[in-house]
Amino acid sequence: MKSEIPNYQVKDSADQYMEAWKILNQLLPGSGVLLPLLNTGVVAIELYLKCMSSQDVYTPLGAEEGISVVTAKPQQSGHNLKSIFNKVPEEYRRVIKELYATSPKQNPYNFEQEIRDFDNDISNLEGAFMQSRYPYEKGFDITKFDIEILDGLCVFLSSFVSGLQNK
Repeated sequence: MKSEIPNYQVKDSADQYMEAWKILNQLLPGSGVLLPLLNTGVVAIELYLKCMSSQDVYTPLGAEEGISVVTAKPQQSGHNLKSIFNKVPEEYRRVIKELYATSPKQNPYNFEQEIRDFDNDISNLEGAFMQSRYPYEKGFDITKFDIEILDGLCVFLSSFVSGLQNK
């Protein structure tokens, strides 16, 4: 196994979900796509986090020496954003938290810049993947997920990961 940050296979998947999120996010409120918007955004966030902690796996292909199928294995499976983030190398977690805290976010009712907290914001989205798919199940409440936080994390992580050099 070999680690490269970002893992380009996982990043490509994240970018595809990000593109879908952008299309859905441009639709007018009331367009009837809140669940897919929430779902694609959370999946993009999850995959951007996973691309910073996944490893390449080389599986030999047949008897030909040196030819392998390359797949990716995340350090943390599942959809728990905090657990996935905790598998990102410490140096990246520290930078993400610092940059996110200082990245601009303006409240539409107040032009003073608010300080953003990465840990708090990903915690706000815990469970969104499951609940966006099954909002009708007892105990699920999609209204607790802040779309502004989703928007901010999608844009921030897409930009951050795109700026990383392969390590």
